Order: sequence, then C-alpha cells, then structure tokens
Amino acid sequence: MKWLKIFSVFIVLHAIAWAVAHGIKKERPEQVLVVADTSFALKATHPDMQRWIENYASDNRYRQITIGTDKALIGELSEIKSVDSVFRTSFGRSSPDSLKQYRSVAADQRIFLSDGSFEPDGWTLVKFP
Repeated sequence: MKWLKIFSVFIVLHAIAWAVAHGIKKERPEQVLVVADTSFALKATHPDMQRWIENYASDNRYRQITIGTDKALIGELSEIKSVDSVFRTSFGRSSPDSLKQYRSVAADQRIFLSDGSFEPDGWTLVKFP
C-alpha cells in the first residue's frame, strides 16, 4: 500500500510539472526565423526546401516561425496561405550581406536554407545540394 501512495504522489507531481511547463511554453513560444535562399542556381532544390519547411512547421506546438527569403521578409508562417509562395521568384545570388536585413528580427533560433556556399555567423545552416 505504501508503494501505491508513493506512486500516486509521483504521478501528481509529474502532472503538475507538465501543466506548468505547458503553460510557460505556450505563453512564450520559441521564436524561429527561417530564411530560404531563393537564388536562381538553387531553383531545382526549392521543392526540397519547401518540404523541409513544412516538416519543420508540422511540429510547431511551442514555436512561432517567421519565414523569409534572402531578398525579403515574408512574415509568420501561420499567416501565409502556402509555403509555395516563398519560392515564386528566383533571381540574383545570395551573400552574407543579404542576411543583414534580419538583424533586427527577434529570434531565438535562426535557420538558413542554402547550398552552403557561405556559412553566416549566428545561423544554423541547412544544406541543400
């Protein structure tokens, strides 16, 4: 009988800890900035990038994802109609200077989808061949 009481206390403490963690994470979601390289040379990889974004966003319970390209900020992923709209135009070449426009965007994590021709400081690089 004693083990049942100890187990019950453990279950109650676990449920309380889960409820508190859920409340905190829901109130303050992780801010993630995802920027896709829309260079013309990477046009063949855009469908792969789109799938990556969709898969990453499918587990967004405690994340708020802001999406952009190396050319312009698009906005919150949940507010755009389709991820396909990110890849409508392809032109120019991406450079470290093209990511400077995102310095003022508040983000806990910054992810750059590209071919790895350069590795920007402070960003997680996801390479697409």
